[in-house]
Amino acid sequence: MKKNFVEGGAGVSLRSWQLRIFWLLWTGYASYYLCRVNFAVAQPLILKEFPDWTAAQIGMIPSIYAMFYAAGQIINGALGERFGARRMMTMAIVTAAVTNMLFSMTSSFAVMLVLWAVNGYAQSAGWSLLIQTISNWNTSKRRGTLIGLISTCYQVGNVVSWLLAGSLCDALGWRAAFMVPGLVLVPMAIAFAAGIRNTPEDAGFPPVRDDTGHEVHAEGAPQGARIPTSRILAMTFSNKTLWVLGLGYFCMNSVRYTFMNWTVQYMADFQGQSIKGSAFTAIAIPLIGSAGAVAAGWASDRIFGHRRAPVCAIMLFALAAVCALFTGIPAGSWIFATAMLGVAGFLIYGPDMLMSGAATVDVSHPRAASIATGFTMSLGATGAIFSGAGIGLLRDLARGDWALVFYVLAGLSVVSALLMVSIWNARPRGAS
Repeated sequence: MKKNFVEGGAGVSLRSWQLRIFWLLWTGYASYYLCRVNFAVAQPLILKEFPDWTAAQIGMIPSIYAMFYAAGQIINGALGERFGARRMMTMAIVTAAVTNMLFSMTSSFAVMLVLWAVNGYAQSAGWSLLIQTISNWNTSKRRGTLIGLISTCYQVGNVVSWLLAGSLCDALGWRAAFMVPGLVLVPMAIAFAAGIRNTPEDAGFPPVRDDTGHEVHAEGAPQGARIPTSRILAMTFSNKTLWVLGLGYFCMNSVRYTFMNWTVQYMADFQGQSIKGSAFTAIAIPLIGSAGAVAAGWASDRIFGHRRAPVCAIMLFALAAVCALFTGIPAGSWIFATAMLGVAGFLIYGPDMLMSGAATVDVSHPRAASIATGFTMSLGATGAIFSGAGIGLLRDLARGDWALVFYVLAGLSVVSALLMVSIWNARPRGAS
C-alpha cells in the first residue's frame, strides 16, 4: 500500500514524488550541458584568437575532458552507491559552474586543459547517479520508455547550450559563452540540493524497484542486506555482457562526441556558415535526437520485449550508412547537411540512451546501477577521447578534408552494431 509523505502539513503521493524526482533529475542534468558542450561553439573563435594552435592541439581540450570524465565515471560510480545523487550531483553542478567562469578568464592553453579536466571529472558524477536514482524510484517494466524520456534532458540541454553559446559568441565573444552558463548553474545547484531525494525510503515511502530480489539471493546475500562495494565491483567487472555493452558504447560514443565536438567547425569551415549560424544548424542533432531516444526506448519495451540490443544494432547500422553519405555532400549545401545532421542525431541518441542507461541497468546487479553505469560510461568516455585530438589529427593529416573523418565514423558505427548483435537477447531480470 502506498504511503503519503507529509511535508508542510500536506500529504504528498508517491506519484507526485516520482514526477518531482523526474523533473529535478531532468533539469539538473540538462544544466550540466550548458557548461559542457559550449566549448564546441567557442572552439572556432578560440582558434582565431590563437592562430598558432593546430586542430589537434585544440582537440586536446575536449580530449582531456573525456579522459578525466572516463576516470571519474569509475570513481564517482562507486562513490555514488554510498553518497547518492543529492550530494554528488550538487557538488558537480557547482564545480562545473566555477571551472567555466575561470575558463572565461584565461588565455593559457595549459590552464584551459587543467580547468576542462576538472570540469570533466566533476561532470562524470551525473548520468550514472541519474540512472541509479530514477531506477530506485520506478519499476523495471517501463525502464526503457522512462529512461528514453528522461534522456531528452541532455539533448535539450545540448540545444539550449549551443543556442546560448552561439548568441553569446556572436554578441560578446567566446569568453561570455563560459561566464554566463557558469553563473546560471549556481541557483540550479541550490534548487537541486533542496528538492532531490536518492530513494523513496528517504521520502518516507517503501522501496519501489521490482528487480532487487532476482540476483541478490543468487549471489548468496539475504534480501535487503548491504553488499560491500568491493563485492559489487567484482561482480560488475566479471559481467561479460556488460563488457560487450561497454565496448559497443566505446565505439558509439566516439561517433557521438565527434558530432558534438566538430559539427560547428564543420558547418563553419565546409558549409560556410557563421558561428551563430553553425550553432543554430547543429542543434538539429540533439533536437531530433530527443525523438530518437524516446522512440528507441518505446520500441525496446513494446516491440522487442524489453530487449535493448536489437534497437541499438538496427539504428547503428543505419547510422553507418548516414556517415558514409556525408562524404557526398558538396561544400555550401548547408540545408542538405543540416537535414542529414538531424537524421544522424535521431540514430545516435537512441543507442546512446539505451546503452548507457536502460541496457546497463538491465544486465547489471540490482544493487550496482551506479557502478555499472559508471563502468559503461567510462568506456564510452574513453572512446570520446578519440573524438577530440584524434579527429583533429585526422583533419590535419587530410589537410582539412572531412571525408576521412566520416568514413572512420561509419566504421566505428558498424563495429558497435555488430557487438550489439552478439547480445541480441539480453533483457532485464524478471522480464517476460
